[in-house]
Amino acid sequence: MTIRGVVNPQSLKDYLGSRDLTEHLKLTKELSFHWANWDQTCLAQRRHYKNFNNNFHLMRMNQALNELKAKPVWLCNKIKVIRTDLFSLYESYLDSRLRLTWFERKEEILFSYDSEQGPYYTLTSMKWLDKDIYAQFVMRKILLEHYTLRSFRLNATIPVLFKMDNDVQTYKDKVEIHQLSEMGFIFKITDKNFLNKIKNSHTLELTIPVAPYKKIDALAMEEVFKRIDQHEISVERDSMLFKLESRILNFYGNLNNAKRSTNEEFYIFARYEDLLPDGHETELRNIFAPLVERTKNHFTQDLQEYEKIKQNKQFVKKAA
Repeated sequence: MTIRGVVNPQSLKDYLGSRDLTEHLKLTKELSFHWANWDQTCLAQRRHYKNFNNNFHLMRMNQALNELKAKPVWLCNKIKVIRTDLFSLYESYLDSRLRLTWFERKEEILFSYDSEQGPYYTLTSMKWLDKDIYAQFVMRKILLEHYTLRSFRLNATIPVLFKMDNDVQTYKDKVEIHQLSEMGFIFKITDKNFLNKIKNSHTLELTIPVAPYKKIDALAMEEVFKRIDQHEISVERDSMLFKLESRILNFYGNLNNAKRSTNEEFYIFARYEDLLPDGHETELRNIFAPLVERTKNHFTQDLQEYEKIKQNKQFVKKAA
C-alpha cells in the first residue's frame, strides 16, 4: 500500500477516519502502520464508516473502483470467449476458492484487454493485477465486513544485505524487511529472478540492522519512535548476520505466493526462530517481538481514547 503523505507520528487518533483510506501512519523513517493491518483498527474503521455522514473517503474509493467496470476484459479458453470487466476480475480474484481453481486448472485461462481477437496473456501471469488497486478492493471488503481480519503488524522498509551460498555476490538493494509482527518478518525481494536462485541454494545469509531497535524497554513509545527515527543506520556498525535455509520456500505458503506475485517482486515470510544467529547469540525475537507488542499496546490506549472522543461527540449531538 502506497504512503500518500505523512500523518503526525504516533497519532492514531488523528489518523483513523480522517485520512485517505490508502494512507499510512508514519512512525519512523523505516516504520509505518496501516489500519488494515490490525483487526482492532479494522473494526474501528467499520464503525466509523457505517455512519453515512462519515463515509466520504469510502465513497471516493468506491467511485474509483467502480470506474473499472467500464474497462472490458475478454477471457478465453479452448471452448469459448467471455466478455467481462476489470472490476469483476478483481472481485473474482478476491474469492479464495475461485482463485485456487485458476492456478490448478490444466488448461490455462487467457485474458485480453484489447479485443476478442487478442492479444491474449495467461490469467495466472497476473499482468492484469495492480497491487495498489488490489489493496483498495481488500480495504473495501474489510469495511463491508466480508474479509478475514489480520493480527497486528507493522509495515517497514528496513534494508537487508542478502547473500546466497551459491553466489559470491552480496546484494544490498534487493531485499528489505517489509512487515514485522510478533511472530516474524515478511521479506520483500525486488527481483523475481532470485526465486530460482534461492530454490537452487541451500542457505541464505541476511545481514539485518538490529542496533536501532535494541535497549528500548525503559523508554516511552514516543521516545522509542523518536530514537529509532534519529538513528542513521550503518550496515557495518548496526547489523548482525543471520542464516536462513532456502527450504523456507516450502513453508507458510511462500513458494505459491511467490509464483503468483505481480511485477518483479515477491515476498517470503520467516518466523524469528527460522533466522539463526551466526557468530553471535542475539535472537531476533527478543528484539523485534517486544517492539511490535509495545506498539500494539500503545495503539490500544490510543484506540480507547479515540472511541471515548467519538462517544462524547455523539452524546453532545444528541443533547443539542
